[in-house]
Amino acid sequence: MGIFNKVMASALGIGGAKIDTIVHTKNIVPGKRIEGICKIKGGNIEQYINDISIGVYTSYKQEVDDNTISKVQRIQEHIIKIDKNILPDEIHEVKFSFILYKRVPVTIHKSKVWLSTYLDIKSGKDTSDRDYINVGFNDYMQNVVDAISELGFSLREVENEYCKSKLNGFNFVQEFEFVPIRGSFRNRLDELELVFIPTNTHVDILLEVDRKVRGLMSFISESMGLDESKLRIRLENSRKYSVDEIKNEIERLLKKYS
Repeated sequence: MGIFNKVMASALGIGGAKIDTIVHTKNIVPGKRIEGICKIKGGNIEQYINDISIGVYTSYKQEVDDNTISKVQRIQEHIIKIDKNILPDEIHEVKFSFILYKRVPVTIHKSKVWLSTYLDIKSGKDTSDRDYINVGFNDYMQNVVDAISELGFSLREVENEYCKSKLNGFNFVQEFEFVPIRGSFRNRLDELELVFIPTNTHVDILLEVDRKVRGLMSFISESMGLDESKLRIRLENSRKYSVDEIKNEIERLLKKYS
């Protein structure tokens, strides 16, 4: 029976050690620390565990041959060295703590983020665990969204979309789509799209403005794809910006290009 159990655990992972990841951090935001534990439960046989790999993943959509497909992007990976024999039915808990990349998308609307935890077993089949996490706005993102809201816009949709130029170093960007529901831009703009591009020294905020159609020339301009204006705002990491400061800068740009 012992040999049979070893074969089943090594070749198929049946009866082998399992991994369960438990996140303790309540308010998870990009650029901040995420903490928890990985709980290893021994299987039917003794097994040697090399390490634990915690990957942060998301998905994005891409247009391929007139079809929209979903693809997966690994954003970062955290390795925990174990080098330990796990006895049958033994429970071994390992703490983890790492900084979530600033470019991890927030999880609102259609955007999802998850942790995939892999248990690397010597001479055995790796086992894994998937845990979805809720990622909220960090301070500067919240201030930008609040500023746009004060200008009369409402957040309509958030999606991860394929980006050929890899603006943030990955195959996608997270796009925020706002629509004017009140205020001076309600009858001047169709929508406002926004992308955050954080770096170690600053955050670039890319804005794309869709103008309202006004008259024949405006219609021609829109049909030729000339109705969009791309704007950029840079926030330095070395200082904090108030909602009013951000609002005034966005308003200045929108009035200039709308």
